[in-house]
Amino acid sequence: MANPPKSISGLMCELSVALADLAEKMSNLSISLENQYLDSDCEEPQAMMEAARSTIEKAKGS
Repeated sequence: MANPPKSISGLMCELSVALADLAEKMSNLSISLENQYLDSDCEEPQAMMEAARSTIEKAKGS
């Protein structure tokens, strides 16, 4: 076997790095989708658009 077995600690570090990378990519994707939705020319009532913006802002704050 070319690769020696890794310790649990080493595997946890790799997992942590991978999860942090995934979280950053998911955050970027969600921001992009939010912006695309809010900038779209959909014919939605103003109240619904304001509710969506409010929900997004609350989610960003937590």
